[in-house]
Amino acid sequence: MKFIGKQFIKDTVGFIYYHSYKKFKEKGNRALIYHAFGSVLPHDTYGISIKKGSFINHIDYLRDNYSFTKISNNHDNKLTISITIDDGYKDTLDAIDYITKYKIPFSLYITTNTIGHKNYLNEDDLRNISSLDYCELGTHGHTHSKLGQLPYEAQKEELQSSMKCLEDIIQKKVYCLSYPHGSYNADTIDNAKKIGYLNASTSNKGFNSDFTNKYEKNRIEVVCNDAIDDLVKKINGFYDYY
Repeated sequence: MKFIGKQFIKDTVGFIYYHSYKKFKEKGNRALIYHAFGSVLPHDTYGISIKKGSFINHIDYLRDNYSFTKISNNHDNKLTISITIDDGYKDTLDAIDYITKYKIPFSLYITTNTIGHKNYLNEDDLRNISSLDYCELGTHGHTHSKLGQLPYEAQKEELQSSMKCLEDIIQKKVYCLSYPHGSYNADTIDNAKKIGYLNASTSNKGFNSDFTNKYEKNRIEVVCNDAIDDLVKKINGFYDYY
């Protein structure tokens, strides 16, 4: 009952926010964050693992109603969708198999110290993924630490080591990252620029446009109980108020 009450309040505020303000604002690119696709994750208290069938339903709906683009591209006020995937769980392969079937671009951000661990992608997986035409492969830190809570030099080590690790595996340059837990600060951006990253994705809600800082690309998280109606609300900006 407590959850239902919170959800009702969230939806009510979202409805008022959208219909009194957000729907009249310019749109742009909406980036969606996915994580896992059916894995049972002991640490998943939020619902980041979405069933494969639900993900397929999402993609089918998105294909019929929107156009896709990579989050790293420049964006105008036309409503487009970017698919991004964080962490690098093994079941990401199932999601990739489906979206590449329809030539949908996507960005995959890898936590590099889990590569090859149980339930995570291994080096061969990453080499194969990096060869796909529609994939943008980047890092998600080395240890999945909250970068914004680390000292400058510790952030630098996280970003440098994750880039080097991934580049050594795929034998290609890596230019993009997403901030673990959505945590970053001015030091993080400064480090990213100096190390050679060209863009970075946050967990900040909102549309992306030509005015969006390329090191602060906006994204919104998709969770396991998001039906199509919930997905549409997130795309339109119902929940951008918090």
